[in-house]
Amino acid sequence: MPKILITGNGFDLNHGLPTFYKDFITILSKLRNLDEHNFENIYSLSLNYKLIKEKYNVFNFNKDNINELIELLKNNVWFNFFKTELEIESWIDFETKIEYVLRLVFSSVKYIQEKIFDNGSLAIGRNIAKSILFNNNIEILEVLNFFKIINWDSNNGNVIILEDYLHQKYNYNISVNTEKIVENLYNEIQTFRKIFNLYFETFVTPLFVNIKEKMINENFKAFKYHFTFNYTPTFDLLYSSMAETNYLHGKIGVNTNLVLGINDIPDEIFNKVHYIPFTKYFQKLNGNTDYYFLNKIKENSISDFVFFFYGHSLDKSDQDYINEVFNFIDEVSINSKRKIIIIIHNIQSKAKLLINLISIRGKNDIVKKMREGILKFVLNDSEEFIQELNSTIDRPIVF
Repeated sequence: MPKILITGNGFDLNHGLPTFYKDFITILSKLRNLDEHNFENIYSLSLNYKLIKEKYNVFNFNKDNINELIELLKNNVWFNFFKTELEIESWIDFETKIEYVLRLVFSSVKYIQEKIFDNGSLAIGRNIAKSILFNNNIEILEVLNFFKIINWDSNNGNVIILEDYLHQKYNYNISVNTEKIVENLYNEIQTFRKIFNLYFETFVTPLFVNIKEKMINENFKAFKYHFTFNYTPTFDLLYSSMAETNYLHGKIGVNTNLVLGINDIPDEIFNKVHYIPFTKYFQKLNGNTDYYFLNKIKENSISDFVFFFYGHSLDKSDQDYINEVFNFIDEVSINSKRKIIIIIHNIQSKAKLLINLISIRGKNDIVKKMREGILKFVLNDSEEFIQELNSTIDRPIVF
């Protein structure tokens, strides 16, 4: 009877790691202006500062990494954009904002092509329009200006479409070079991925070797498989378990093949090809991350299964994986033993997770599984959690 652990960022946060979205943005935004890059100055910026002080010893940071980060941060348009977006609260919001930028840029580029170049051409050096072209939409103008697709002068309303992103022929600008825009946005997100990797290598992974007391939890030996949406070896380094960790979104320090992007291309998008490099599934296939997920388990002849979700948001951004688990349980024989255990931090968090699951799976499926005892929510520090780890699976009760 295999027990399968699936971890999300909440698992790392419970161990005091500075992996909140706000930690990443705040620490890197202030890195250049800190007088000294020491333990106190850096981690006092983290929302997890109290736990970090409690669980980890003071150590010195890699100065070369910090200097490289400072250089990379200067001109990366994605990071500089994200740090100005104050309404981004979580990594889910972060992914949503990537999709927002792509939608706005590609729809605006299509609009420029239709309104200007489908009606003729512009002499080189005369590619000036007015902000009225975009109905004076400040949001569009600011984003296009920020990502250096246009220069916008808010004083006179002039909009200069940068010729780096135009096709030229016979001394005329004849069309928008959308492929060049895609290439630049993708190259910039590749640099952002390097920044992200360096942040974890510098401020997160060194904590593992400076932990005050290793969290030996014999109960975790019950897991036969471990899949993580995190990039960190938290489970491997802090717990005694024979389960091999499968990194679904890549692992820190491994060719920076980290998956950072959108879950899927919006249905209403006509020309989807420009979105593909920014999707998670493209990045997983291209970066050879662990995209097989449950295939290893499906090959197992044992028919009794229990899945534990620990610290995962169960948000739509990962609905493909969530659906795969729930569909897998549905496909298991009714005579088999099967469960999905959602480990919660506190009772208040249950409501949000339940809403997310109903949104993905629908009311009928969630109600049915909870009535039959297949789907359960348990507190992470409760006796019930320990019992679920150590016990065999009770056969579902059918009403």
